[in-house]
Amino acid sequence: MNRALHTITAIVGLTALTAMAGHAQNAPAAQVPGTTARQAIDAAAAALGGVDRLRAVRNITLMGYAQYAYQNGGGNISPLPGAPQKFIAANDYRRSYDLQNTRMLHQERRNDLFPFANYGGHSFALARQGLDGAEAYNVNAQGAVQRGGDARDRRMWFYTNPVTAVRAVLTGAATVANRRQQNGLTLVDLTLKEGDKMTLAIRPPENRPQWISWVAPQTNLGEVVLTTTFYGYQPYGGVELPMGYTTKMDWRDVDFKKLYIDGYLVDSDIPSLAATATFPAAPLGGTLAGPPQVGAGTLTAGRGFESLLPAPRTVGPGDAGRAGGAGRAGGPGAAADGQPIPVVNVARGVWRFGGGTIAIEFADHITLFEAGGGLARVKQVVAQARQLVPGKPVTQLIQSHHHFDHTAGLRQAVAEGLTIISRRDNGVIFKEMTDRKAPNFPDDLHRSGRTLRFLPVDDHLQLKDASMTMDVYRIIANNHIGDGVFAYIPEHKIYIEADIATAAEEIQWWGDSWLANIAHRKIDVATVVPVHMDIMTFEEADRMVRPGIQRVKDYCAEHIKKGNWFPGCPAFLR
Repeated sequence: MNRALHTITAIVGLTALTAMAGHAQNAPAAQVPGTTARQAIDAAAAALGGVDRLRAVRNITLMGYAQYAYQNGGGNISPLPGAPQKFIAANDYRRSYDLQNTRMLHQERRNDLFPFANYGGHSFALARQGLDGAEAYNVNAQGAVQRGGDARDRRMWFYTNPVTAVRAVLTGAATVANRRQQNGLTLVDLTLKEGDKMTLAIRPPENRPQWISWVAPQTNLGEVVLTTTFYGYQPYGGVELPMGYTTKMDWRDVDFKKLYIDGYLVDSDIPSLAATATFPAAPLGGTLAGPPQVGAGTLTAGRGFESLLPAPRTVGPGDAGRAGGAGRAGGPGAAADGQPIPVVNVARGVWRFGGGTIAIEFADHITLFEAGGGLARVKQVVAQARQLVPGKPVTQLIQSHHHFDHTAGLRQAVAEGLTIISRRDNGVIFKEMTDRKAPNFPDDLHRSGRTLRFLPVDDHLQLKDASMTMDVYRIIANNHIGDGVFAYIPEHKIYIEADIATAAEEIQWWGDSWLANIAHRKIDVATVVPVHMDIMTFEEADRMVRPGIQRVKDYCAEHIKKGNWFPGCPAFLR
């Protein structure tokens, strides 16, 4: 009897819940008040603290920490989607908004969350970037202002904040239009007075901004849509502000930036953020800074570290009017005021352009190695390479690996009609990069309509004709590049490489790869022609790499002794 009563009661209760659920499903979804775009903005303003309060806000300073996708997601070990993402930490993250004068000062201290080849990647050096109306500026370690930077990019980040975006409409700094619905959100389009466009999504019933998106130019991808979603609103100084920001790219859904907020200061006493202001010198970096620092982030040669890079090559006979390249980037990488990029004739049929592109002459064409340095640089390299030997076209580009610093001119190379040669899996990412359109920021590839022509390398590809033989080999034993190639010219015993021995001199986390590839291929190397440094003999390169391997071991030993198990430690080196 009791059991039956319990069963009946349970059925009745379930029926009642089901009926209530049915009513809830049939109830109209919550809507942002009004029917116009401006009414949606007014509703968001009310939810953020009220129209009058938002108009009256003078300044906001956010404080927290962040992580960035390394090289915008293009610096992972593998070119394939789903490869583990490398991140850079940004600590001491602060952004001050002067809303009355449309000024902003951003600062952060970065540290690579993976082993990198120089101390600077782990120095926590202070970076400061400013915006004063339409003018961008930077503040150096000594506190001096240096004019320059991408003002449009900084302006878009200025408004990538729910309060600054909504307030822009309230104060006339932006107009709003095109109200519509999408996935339960109300969307409106903002047009800044400078002409830039953003889309703001408002989420009912709280009516707070959910996300904001905008289009940005991107050298490797043409252009990208950046969407920043806001999380966990809390009240500060009479306005509601989010405690978390996640910015994603529309390429591979990359977490471009994850920002964690410690807190905000609203209408506090902030110093002038004008480009003419005086700023304090930066304090030193942190415990992972490596050698001692001058100011914030200017590394010295401390700890007995003495550079063993050879002196720059001079221009040889027959190279009149040309100049060699030197240093970490191997000389000037781009033309200044239309001046040609310096070129060195390394050997018969081999030239090196300042900034790290190598040209190799075959019987009826020229092949290039590496397309870094940006679209304009690669465009000029190709133009100059076409003049090296009259009548010989530039037809191919060997791309060492997919990292975005090395492929910053890939779209230009495809626009020039070059066939790209690289590891087979690199073809996956190269197709993604070159298939993307850029209607808002058109580049030569977008205008040309050309598509990728790709020649894959598995383990070994030999390019040979009556004039030249060059072997293209897969890179092994390298925990920086999972899918890369280097080239070898037997006639000259020339080894052409990027990021094997010469990513940087200081700390050689993958230094064993240098000799491992030579031994594995049983090649006799006399000259190293790198992308990132100047031309070296084999002995000079070997003399540079070996101390860098020891510095990695010493670096790890020092930090492990402190109880700091730094990524990459203990070092996987012989």
